[in-house]
Amino acid sequence: MWNLNCSESDTKVACLNLGEAVLTISSMLTVMLIIIFGNLLVVVTVYRDRKLRMQRQNWLIVSLAVADMLVGLLVMPLTLAYEIVGEWTLGTVLCEIWLALDVLFVTASILHICAISLDRYFSVTHPLTYPATRTPLRMFIYIGVSWIVSLLICLPPIFGWRPERAEGECSVSTDIGYVLYSSLGSFYIPVVILIIVYAKIYSITIRHSRQRLKETERRDHTLNMLTIRSSTNERYNMEYELEENSDPAEDEKDKPTSNRDVINKVCWQLRKISEELPRQGVKISLDTNHNSPPASDLARKMEEKGFCEKRKRKLKAKERQATLLLGIILSAFILSWLPFFLIYVIGAFGHEAPPLVFKFFFWLGYCNSGINPVIYTVFNREFKRGLCKQLHKFERFIHPLMELYK
Repeated sequence: MWNLNCSESDTKVACLNLGEAVLTISSMLTVMLIIIFGNLLVVVTVYRDRKLRMQRQNWLIVSLAVADMLVGLLVMPLTLAYEIVGEWTLGTVLCEIWLALDVLFVTASILHICAISLDRYFSVTHPLTYPATRTPLRMFIYIGVSWIVSLLICLPPIFGWRPERAEGECSVSTDIGYVLYSSLGSFYIPVVILIIVYAKIYSITIRHSRQRLKETERRDHTLNMLTIRSSTNERYNMEYELEENSDPAEDEKDKPTSNRDVINKVCWQLRKISEELPRQGVKISLDTNHNSPPASDLARKMEEKGFCEKRKRKLKAKERQATLLLGIILSAFILSWLPFFLIYVIGAFGHEAPPLVFKFFFWLGYCNSGINPVIYTVFNREFKRGLCKQLHKFERFIHPLMELYK
C-alpha cells in the first residue's frame, strides 16, 4: 500500500505520489489488458479455426487460456483497487471469494502447464499409438483434474484454515500448515514434475536426433544402381546404399531402418531428377543386383508409407518446435512464480520480505498469465497462422465502421 506525501487525515484512503501512482497504475492496467485480450485471442482463434480445434491437445491450451484470462478479468482488478486504496473495504465475504478465486485460477494455470507437458511427453514416447488414444475423454480428464485439484487447494481457508485477520486486511492465509499445503500443491510439486518430464522429453529428442545423424553418416558399400530413362533415352543413374554391419544380429535388427534409408534416398533423388526430365513420356526402370519390384510398385509403396524426406523433415521440425515451445513455457513459468513462492514460504516462518518486494514478485507471477499467449503466437506457426486469419477477419469487419465514422 502506498503512503507517500500523506497529510494527516481521518480517511483510510492511501495518499499517493502522483507520478509513482500514474506509472504503477498504468503498468498494472497494461498487464491486465494483455492478459485479458491475449488469452481471449487464443480462445477465439482455436474456436474459429477448424484445424486448431480438431487438434485435441489444443483443448488444454484453451482451458489454460481461460484460467489466465479469468486472472486478469476477476482477480487483478480487485488486487489493483486494494493496492490503490490501501485497505480492504468490500467486506469479509467478498474478501474470501476474491482470495479463493486468486488461488483457484493461478493454480489451475500452473496445473494446465503440467498437463500440457505430460501430453507432450506421451506423444514423444509413444508417437505411433498415443495420437489414437488422445481421445476427448482423456483431454477432459486432464482438464477436470487440473480444476478439481485447484479447488481442493483454494477452498480450505474459506472453511477456517487461516488465522484471524485484522479489520481492513485481506491477504492469503499465513497459517504454516496451509502455506506448505498450498505452495506444494500449487507450485513445488508441479514444477518438479515439469522439470522431470521436460528433461525426459529433451533427452528423447536429442537421442533421436543423434540416431538419425549416425544413420546418415554410415557408408559401407554400394549394392544397387537405379536407372531412370526419359523418352529421349537419356540415362540417369543413382547409387543408393544399404548398411552392412559386422554383427549379423545387429544387421538383422537394423534391416527395417536400413531399407527405410534406401527408400528415403531414392525418393529424394527421384524428386530431384523428375524436375530435370521432360514432363511427358518419362519411363522409369530399375536395375539392381537383386530381385527388385517394378519401379512403379516401389514408387507406390514409397507414397503409401510416407517415407519421403520432405515429410520426415516436416515431422522432425514439428517435434523440435513443440519441444522448444514447452521449454519456453516452462522457463517463463519458473522465472515468474519461483520468487513469489520462495518468499511466501519463508514469510510463514517469520522472515517476511519487505512489502514492496512481496508486491513486485506477486505481480511478476501474474505476468505469467500474459506471457503464455504471447509464447503460443510467436513460437507456434499454426497458432500464428490462425491468429493472423482472425485478425484479418476483424480488420475487414472494422474497416467499414471506420469509414462510416469518418
